[in-house]
Amino acid sequence: MREKNIFYNILKNEVSLTEIFCNLMSYEVFRDMFIDLVNQKRNDEKKLNHQSIQYKDFSTEKNFGEVQECFEEDENNKIGRGDLILNYNDEDYIFELKVEIYTELTKNQPKGYLCYLKKQNQKNYNEYLYFILPKRYMHFDQIIERWDNYPKEIIQNNHILYWEDILNEIRKKELDKLNVIIKEFCEILDYRWFYTKPIHFTNNEIELIFQQHKTKNEELNMAFDGDIPKIMRKIFDAIEGCREKFDYIKKYDEQHPILYGYQIDTKKYNIVNGIDIWFGTDYEIWEKKNIPLMIEVIVDDNDDLEKYINESLGLQQYSYEDGERIAYFMPLRKEFFEEENIIELFVKEIHTIVEQLKKLSVDTKETIHSKSLPIA
Repeated sequence: MREKNIFYNILKNEVSLTEIFCNLMSYEVFRDMFIDLVNQKRNDEKKLNHQSIQYKDFSTEKNFGEVQECFEEDENNKIGRGDLILNYNDEDYIFELKVEIYTELTKNQPKGYLCYLKKQNQKNYNEYLYFILPKRYMHFDQIIERWDNYPKEIIQNNHILYWEDILNEIRKKELDKLNVIIKEFCEILDYRWFYTKPIHFTNNEIELIFQQHKTKNEELNMAFDGDIPKIMRKIFDAIEGCREKFDYIKKYDEQHPILYGYQIDTKKYNIVNGIDIWFGTDYEIWEKKNIPLMIEVIVDDNDDLEKYINESLGLQQYSYEDGERIAYFMPLRKEFFEEENIIELFVKEIHTIVEQLKKLSVDTKETIHSKSLPIA
């Protein structure tokens, strides 16, 4: 199941983040916001002038070449590539981006950058290097150790920007409300890296999780004697058992805390392009509708086709709490859980949906308007 975001599967590492972050500098309001954050780290007399900086002054992945004097004799002489570069008054400002908390520094960071900047500006070369990090970055101490004995307090206060602060500043200035691209950028960063949902367990939930639900009533004790790990393992085993029976799209097999399942490769079954099938467990639907296992049919960009399929297959509908998405699905019936062959029954239900959707003609989009789509 795809996340509804234009950067989904595009912004997924530091390389793609750097390119998109640089591209966003084409928006003046975003560029000014970023420069303001940088200026907060600089002395008044050394602040960057907004009016003097344009989008064309930013670049990415600049190769700084080789400088032998920067390294020991047994090391290579490559300085490396700077992530984000701002050329201001004919001098380079380097911004090294790290988005994963565990991503290590390369061998020459920040030493190689500092050597390059020293050749550029002998006097104040330290002032031209910045790191943009997550607040829990695990290798911060290495940055300090490798920074030419520069005072730790100055590095912390003047040369480190945090992604969380950038996101907060964007939302504080409501740039995400002004521009949908900026909004999607913020949301994908939250989705992949920075949003941590607060989780609170009630006393009853804690007792149930750790099997401490004991009362004087033996019947109640038996009722509460649910083995949650065993139940979850059986649910996952049922899904995995179905996965083995169908071709699925491997690039969408990543599991999430909001769902566990697989998207069928509908092309392999000659199903009309734009129709997807997903099966598994969606935790919000399980919680709200008491449906642990389901088969979802997703139709892209064709409201008439979506309506026809949903009505023809008798799919249930669920509107998510975030208000941004509606799911159309077939639940796995409760009585199936009473049988010993639940995988076989689940496979049969999925196969039925696949076969019904295969009966759609290749010219579905034309047929739908005549209301004559045949689905048995």
